[in-house]
Amino acid sequence: MGKGGAETFMMNAYRNIDRSKFQFDFLIYNDFIDVKPYNLEIHELGGHIYAVPNPKKNIFGYIKGVNALLKEKQFDIVHNEVFFGGGLNLLLAKRAGIEKRIIHSHATKDGKKSNLFLTIARKFFDQLMKVNATDYLACSTEAGIGLYGENQPFIFVPNGIDIDMYRNVPVKKEFIRESLNIPKEAFVVGNIGRFEEQKNHFFLIDIFEEIVQKNSNSFLILIGEGSLRNKIEEKVLSKKLQKKVLFLGIRDDIPNLLTAMDAFVMPSLYEGLPISAVEAQAANIKLILSTEVSSETKLSKNVHFIKLEESAEKWAEIILKKPYGNDPLPELSQYDMKYTAMLLDKIYSK
Repeated sequence: MGKGGAETFMMNAYRNIDRSKFQFDFLIYNDFIDVKPYNLEIHELGGHIYAVPNPKKNIFGYIKGVNALLKEKQFDIVHNEVFFGGGLNLLLAKRAGIEKRIIHSHATKDGKKSNLFLTIARKFFDQLMKVNATDYLACSTEAGIGLYGENQPFIFVPNGIDIDMYRNVPVKKEFIRESLNIPKEAFVVGNIGRFEEQKNHFFLIDIFEEIVQKNSNSFLILIGEGSLRNKIEEKVLSKKLQKKVLFLGIRDDIPNLLTAMDAFVMPSLYEGLPISAVEAQAANIKLILSTEVSSETKLSKNVHFIKLEESAEKWAEIILKKPYGNDPLPELSQYDMKYTAMLLDKIYSK
């Protein structure tokens, strides 16, 4: 199973919920069966992982696989975290007699490139989700309205994290930088996210190029994987930034890596309320986000928004001129995973 925002949310919930009351099994696409950041932990916690064909590649195989699994396992709850195919999940769950069918919005839109067929298909699947769900959740107001519209009530469920992990990092900043071969006095920019169109890494590289021109002792840390990684690496090479940009892949030491950063930069094309931005605020570093990221992401004074229409040079200027001192730690108790797990317990128990 992958390590994107929705997956991280569900794993945080799984770790913190009362597993004597609720046990989680996970349904993923065959494409991701060998992506294993969470697989071992899921099994250790008592869960199972099931794989079905990707509906974009084999819709009939997908329906057959999901239908067979739901009928065989007779789950009490289906908690749906996907857009495309999610409507089928809930329809099949309803037909299988599963009474609680949850839809959970994590983004303001799906953002995929489209044509007429895909546009119609997405609207169809959106409607399937809405009419077959019993409970409607969202990580932010914008994410809820973006999927459900203005008239459908929904429950706000924060993207909770283990705040203490980010507040009490046992390793000092300079040692983390040394392990990455980054000079102690360097200016370090970071980003956590899948290498996909939504995250806008190509523009981030343009921004970083401008940062380096203004401060040659700068480095960029990129954490994540995705289909566009090779193309982004090619862009880094074309700009001769390969000694300045670190591609770290999927990591399990995010609190340490955030400690190494001066600024967390997210020029995304759209976001709901990204977990990585909550993590960065818990780590008490500065965040510079595009205005396409939900305004509800601003949980502390450390968050600053910039329009995507602004030039890369303007972004670089703003990133570099922001004060980088030790601000008071923000109050984030609402985003503690224990609180989120308590909300899910109530929702699951209704």
